[in-house]
Amino acid sequence: MIQCRTEQDTGMPCSGDTRIDLETGKESISVDRLSRRHNRPATCTTFIRDKTGVFHPCAQSRIRNIPPLAIGFLDLANSGDFAANVFNQVPVPAYAVALMAIGATVALVMSFVAFWDAKRSCSNIKLLRKERKMLEKSSGDHRVKLDINHRDLGTEIFDRAGVEIAMGAGAFLISIGTYMAIGGANRAVWFASNLLSGYVGNALPALYGVLNAGWSVYVWTRAQTQAKAARSHLDDGVVKTVFLRRVKIVQEHAILTAVVCLVSEALSMVTPTQWWPYPVLLVCGLAFIYGTWVYKTQIGYERSLFTESYLLDKEYLVPQLCTLQTVKTAMLVKTDAWDHLNLGNLSMSDLIRFMTNCDLFGQFCLHLLQ
Repeated sequence: MIQCRTEQDTGMPCSGDTRIDLETGKESISVDRLSRRHNRPATCTTFIRDKTGVFHPCAQSRIRNIPPLAIGFLDLANSGDFAANVFNQVPVPAYAVALMAIGATVALVMSFVAFWDAKRSCSNIKLLRKERKMLEKSSGDHRVKLDINHRDLGTEIFDRAGVEIAMGAGAFLISIGTYMAIGGANRAVWFASNLLSGYVGNALPALYGVLNAGWSVYVWTRAQTQAKAARSHLDDGVVKTVFLRRVKIVQEHAILTAVVCLVSEALSMVTPTQWWPYPVLLVCGLAFIYGTWVYKTQIGYERSLFTESYLLDKEYLVPQLCTLQTVKTAMLVKTDAWDHLNLGNLSMSDLIRFMTNCDLFGQFCLHLLQ
């Protein structure tokens, strides 16, 4: 057990077996002092090493609202029964058997990927609910934090865990039904196959599509309200430009998600008896992959759990956003970003202050341990 420690002014140490203070020569870094400057409470982060020798935080204290790109292929996986429905004849042609086996296997694998990430999403949901209870019980005005918590919680439920459980279960049933279709010469097997890979397998994703469309409408409306507030209260500049650009991306993603969910899940209920929905479903599947990529690269984010002392107001956020945008721009377009940001001649304390300001200190400690 290893702890990356941030001391209080009282000098009270963190409890645990081993303690590591960051020291360099005569310089001893008090991260607590830097954390308070950025309205972050002093913490004691404990890392444990698993059986494989990899270090992990002992207790999860960050929300990582970024699903894996593989989840974008779930919509295509739910079309893995196309061979069973298109070549629905007896005896089953050899090429149809091969296509059924491939489609069923892809759907089965994707169902396990979906359940794996749904488990990770459920951990986020538990953390967000715990955070919400803490904020509701604490004194002070936490409306901004609660609003962010509400959005993050809804995203985990509707855009991540919901899609993974619904479409993962659908993909699993579709894979079983498609495997059974290979033995379609048996009348009972043929009937059960059509039922599983058709109506039963697609029923849960279809229900999810309606719910997710409703959530997407809420996300679009919320973003529109935020855009109006930004135009009224933010001065023209980089922060306003970046914020409005993000709002536009969020709204476009919400529209794309709602349309894809409604169209693909409605057409999936027609596939047991018709072949023509599959070309449209292919387009929807590709659009779903694109939407997942957009969310992963431009919308999703990682943040620490809110505390009572975590400050979120205009006077604090605007300078922070300016700083972070400067860092991001330098990293993206400058080949000499280190010198451009004037980091080359900084002392260790200044470097740690920079990492704390960018909320990178925890990851820095983890990389040191690795």
